[in-house]
Amino acid sequence: MILRDKFWLWGHPEGYYNNKYGNNGVSRMTPMEGCLYLGVRNVFMVPDGDHLHIPVNRRQYNKSFTTLNQVGWEFGNPCIAAGDTTPIDGFLADAKDFANIGCAVFDDFKSGDRYKSVPLENLLAVREKFHVNDVRRMDTWMVLYTFQFGKNRQEDDEFQPYMDAFDGIIMWTWAEKDVPLIPEKFEIFKRMTPNNKRMLGVYLWNFGESKEATGEAVEWQLNWAKEKLLAGEIDGVVLHTNTMADLDYESYDVAVRWMQENGDLPL
Repeated sequence: MILRDKFWLWGHPEGYYNNKYGNNGVSRMTPMEGCLYLGVRNVFMVPDGDHLHIPVNRRQYNKSFTTLNQVGWEFGNPCIAAGDTTPIDGFLADAKDFANIGCAVFDDFKSGDRYKSVPLENLLAVREKFHVNDVRRMDTWMVLYTFQFGKNRQEDDEFQPYMDAFDGIIMWTWAEKDVPLIPEKFEIFKRMTPNNKRMLGVYLWNFGESKEATGEAVEWQLNWAKEKLLAGEIDGVVLHTNTMADLDYESYDVAVRWMQENGDLPL
């Protein structure tokens, strides 16, 4: 195994962020092309980054992903709140046809106090169905932003049972101005994830401030994440996203060069 085998793309449909979040460019890069360009071996496919219920042809995307090591798809929150696990059946049907589908990711799960609308027993039932089924065990992952924890211990303690209900947690820093807080936040993150798998997310566009990410911040995060990978403190790194990767932004050039220099490091 080499370093790039631990890297994932957070994939969106091509063009999804055209004219959004301060990006005025028009991208045509698909998620699979993003994986190839950035040099990563896995993808989390998120059809709808703004949760507008935009349909995609999942089978066509899954066919494009067949050479990747691992594929995960977003799983929506509304059905969990309602206690409905039937949408998992379609997920498992896809996994039966495509052997590299191995996990589900829950995006923006916490969202202030909105997570409290999801009964914990419903979430546990969803995890159980992903774990025990006729296809294979699927891990469940959750997105958690650094601004969502480490500020109020009581709030963290209230949320802890929900974190415990996931197999893995991905820690993201939404705004680049908060990148210097990553080491401090990561120590809290480790305390809150004693039994979870962990990944770190790296934004290649500064969504939190609606502008370009700087190459300096991206390179620092990649180097820092590499140290944590080699130390066994995290299980992977997720790069966000394909939808600006072909627009000549410095942050992407830095990420591509970094992977060329580090991606084949043996683990």
